[in-house]
Amino acid sequence: MPEKNALDLSSIDPPVWRVMVDGVVYGPYTMGQMRSFREEGRLLEASQVAQDDGGAFLPAQSHPELMALFQARPQQPIETPEPELANYLVSIQTNADGRRAAISLLNEVGRFSELMPGCFILHTEISIVELRAQFATLLAERGRCVIVNATSGQLAWMGLTGDADTHAKLIWKRDN
Repeated sequence: MPEKNALDLSSIDPPVWRVMVDGVVYGPYTMGQMRSFREEGRLLEASQVAQDDGGAFLPAQSHPELMALFQARPQQPIETPEPELANYLVSIQTNADGRRAAISLLNEVGRFSELMPGCFILHTEISIVELRAQFATLLAERGRCVIVNATSGQLAWMGLTGDADTHAKLIWKRDN
């Protein structure tokens, strides 16, 4: 039973956004959640998004309310720390063209080796968020990937089907 004095934020930021990934509809999400997805690199300009229950699925950048999420933010002068090198395990499922593009990307961002088909180790200074965003752009609708930062214990992915996304969030825990 809800508490009598509980704060109800649903009128301020109602969950009205739905996202379609590989034909599966997720949501509804609030604007705050959509902003977080964008910052994590999980919501792209081309992501298929609908507003409300009956809305058509259109690229996220087509929704006036979401356009601000994709506009460049002004750079604030801050001291940037030296990039830290990290070791990654990257698993990719895609077609032959996607595979060639993925190998080209890995070659651009660092030193890598393919341990078995579709499973790579990578040594680079880019962050897991940057790496995931680059794979999301590269593979778009034609593949999926899972990335493990073996140095920090972070996990990232894109293109997972069904409840795999939810299960990964529930199971993966870091010890920091």
